[in-house]
Amino acid sequence: MDVPEEYFGREQSYLKHRFLTEYLRAWAHKIGRLVAREGGKQRIWYIDVFAGPWRSQDTDLRDTSIYIGLQALEEAAETLREQVGAGIELGAVFVEKSPSAFRRLKSYLDGRGGAVVTDAYLGEFGTHVRAIQELIGDDPAFIFVDPTGFKGVEMRFIAPLVEPRFRDVLINVMFNDVNRWKDDPRAFLREQMRAFFGLSDADLPSGLGEIELMRLYRAQLKTRCNVAWAADMSIPHPTIERTWFRLVIGGKHEKVLEVFRSAEKRVAGAEASIIREGARSRRTAQGSLFAPEEIASTEDRRYAQQQQADLTRVGAELSKVLERGPLRWSRVWPRLLEELHLTRGDLSKQCFQLYSNGQLSVSPTPGTRRRTLHDDDVISLRASDARGQA
Repeated sequence: MDVPEEYFGREQSYLKHRFLTEYLRAWAHKIGRLVAREGGKQRIWYIDVFAGPWRSQDTDLRDTSIYIGLQALEEAAETLREQVGAGIELGAVFVEKSPSAFRRLKSYLDGRGGAVVTDAYLGEFGTHVRAIQELIGDDPAFIFVDPTGFKGVEMRFIAPLVEPRFRDVLINVMFNDVNRWKDDPRAFLREQMRAFFGLSDADLPSGLGEIELMRLYRAQLKTRCNVAWAADMSIPHPTIERTWFRLVIGGKHEKVLEVFRSAEKRVAGAEASIIREGARSRRTAQGSLFAPEEIASTEDRRYAQQQQADLTRVGAELSKVLERGPLRWSRVWPRLLEELHLTRGDLSKQCFQLYSNGQLSVSPTPGTRRRTLHDDDVISLRASDARGQA
């Protein structure tokens, strides 16, 4: 896999944009089919509230979320026209506070053409929330929040855009910045942290680690922004063992978790290690004797290690979910995917293995050819030793 040259030195952004591409395409197809069934004039929106372009090295902005969002909408609309004959209107909104970046953004949008009707706003994200609300009404929308830090990324600004139905939000939590300043005692930083996490008058608890911080952020996103489901994944620094970004998804339907974890596996599982090895080689200016694809399987196992650790946690997490009694699988897997970095398919296979081992009861009893769980299956724990085992 070759990383475009314009991403050299910022490979973490390439991984972020690869994930955005994978998720947004799936979302646009899903929402497009949904609104097509409702009939009449329908429009779907892409909302990019920290648009830039900032460090783009491409004249066509191909290395930006601007290009990616517009392209994904148009590709999905074309596919829907071919498959179901649905004509869906497309809209996109971009917000950028830097006057120089905004001029480049506006020039690009004015000269682009295409099927997407675009609007651009100059200024701080929070000052344009009401205008965006009035523009998009109750239409389906995907909101992308990709700041350069945490100032101005207040939960109260995100909430009005995400509250209506058919809204997904993807937030890039600049974890390296948040982690650096989360325990700083200065008053202005305490206030910024409270606003970022949507904590109102309560302060951010001190000493939280990465997992605890992100669990708190997801819980606040669900509470403050009226989303039913939220999950996150890490994007590492390209050359050092440190989390740089945490991508957080929030949505109304459990399908967002299935799409999110599948995209995570493709990007973090199949691509990240290759890209990181290429970045390390470029940094040291020392060519490797092996292709990055060959080295990645032995030198960079972040996702594989996380996946294996989470597979061993399935039994313990099931115990928490099923502690009050049996539930249908359709009510269990979303709660597990919020916490575990597994695809729905991998999770179902692991739980079916628990059933095969006698640790899980499934009703009605699956046939001999079954290897995964179905949504209508009613499951319960059978043995006390299921806790903490896989």
